[in-house]
Amino acid sequence: MQYGAILNYVYNAWTHSVFFAILEKIWKPFKRAYDDLAPVKWLRRGDRIQAVYETSLFARIIRFILDLIEKILSAIAGFFAPAWEGSLIARLCRGSFILNFEFLLGAFICLMFVMPHESWNNAYAVIAAVGFLALYLILVGCGKRKLLYPDKLGFPFALFAIALLVSLLFTQSRSDSIRILLFFIAAFIFTYVIAADISDEKRLVKLLAFIYAAVILTSLYAIIQRKFGLVYVSASFTDLKLNTGIPSRVTSTLDNPNNFSEFLVLFMPLCAAFAGTRKKQLSCVVLLIGLAFPAVALIMTYSRSGWISLMLAAFVYIWLRNKKLIPLFIALALLAIPLLPSTIITRLTSIVTSFLGSSGHIDSSAQHRFALWQGVEYMIRDYGVSGIGLGPAAFASLYPLYAQPLAIDGAAHTQSLYLELILETGILGFVSFMWLALRSIKNSVIARRGSSTLTKTVLIACAASFIGIAFSCIVEYIWFYPRDLFAYFILLGVSYAAISMAEKEKHTI
Repeated sequence: MQYGAILNYVYNAWTHSVFFAILEKIWKPFKRAYDDLAPVKWLRRGDRIQAVYETSLFARIIRFILDLIEKILSAIAGFFAPAWEGSLIARLCRGSFILNFEFLLGAFICLMFVMPHESWNNAYAVIAAVGFLALYLILVGCGKRKLLYPDKLGFPFALFAIALLVSLLFTQSRSDSIRILLFFIAAFIFTYVIAADISDEKRLVKLLAFIYAAVILTSLYAIIQRKFGLVYVSASFTDLKLNTGIPSRVTSTLDNPNNFSEFLVLFMPLCAAFAGTRKKQLSCVVLLIGLAFPAVALIMTYSRSGWISLMLAAFVYIWLRNKKLIPLFIALALLAIPLLPSTIITRLTSIVTSFLGSSGHIDSSAQHRFALWQGVEYMIRDYGVSGIGLGPAAFASLYPLYAQPLAIDGAAHTQSLYLELILETGILGFVSFMWLALRSIKNSVIARRGSSTLTKTVLIACAASFIGIAFSCIVEYIWFYPRDLFAYFILLGVSYAAISMAEKEKHTI
């Protein structure tokens, strides 16, 4: 197999070229300036607040409750152990590849995204999350898993959860806010359970394999949608006047092209990490080639924010993996532009006309969004401190009072995650989430140093995904569709697990 040798030859030719030497000389002063940047210094600074939080009264109370639950379950398990050990179920589960916790967890996560929108119910995720949490605690009581204290997820995580609970005090629609809060609780449980269970590379690989399968299967279905005309051009998704010739936008199993593109942006870097770290060269090549399917599917969504987010994620991924390849990445991206189909060029140029109206017609989506944001700005002035509560019902009850003429109809949310957080949960929710997101990126970037190849690559993928999706969060409320909410916090759980694994690896060296 000459694949690795070919890549090494290309890489060595690039790093020893005259052009690369020139770029390296240009880069040196920028590198010195980069090292002195305040954000870079912040990234390299230790987390002092976390140490204080772990010794706080709040954290100690949560630990006491969990320790009590563990002791109760341990006593129950000890009582039933003699009968259980000899049972048929115990014999089937012992050593089984399928009947184990991480397989069931990964299989459900895959099924969650593969299931068609018409068949999916968000209650499935809530029920499954509670079930997995109960099963995990039972395994802890039986001595099969080590208990993870929630304070290990960090103070910003706890603060964000508290902000969501506090928002119930100010909600304009309590029943709908409770409904949305249940989705967040389910998402948080997925984060916790993944962080607690995925403690070694074998379990991590198994979970990544299911995520890879979900991405490939949904992408294949999206391609089938286009091939067999299962989706149609819709004015609700595209400005048909400005985007003449744009074909139907695929949705796969996620109901909306933007929902699907956000799902791909969140998980494609993880898929790249999984594919690129296979020990068998043939498996590595086949799995990397398989990434062409989600790449094609993302193009078929014609989601401008999705395209930019994935390019940003790819840039960060390459930057953290090997900075020397960045100029090559940029050069290839620029060279690819003339080769793009005219429909993609039209869609890309509509980004400019969306803001400037240079073609004499401003994109209706952008026009509606700008008018919507103007109304939301007035709402934030009145409710930005406390928030209006979670959910579309709370938004719908107040928005008509602030709606601008061009955005009276069709406004179910703010079209921006950041604006939605300020409006729904107030300043506490917004600040705690931004802290959580930035801390996750920071810890992933720091923890990658000195870790194994798999752990390092997964941490890089997590950081790339968080940074990439951050752009989509500016122009889309990505959590309006709950399955994207679950995807975000599943990614967060993977990052926590990989960070914990990296710390263990450093302590064993």
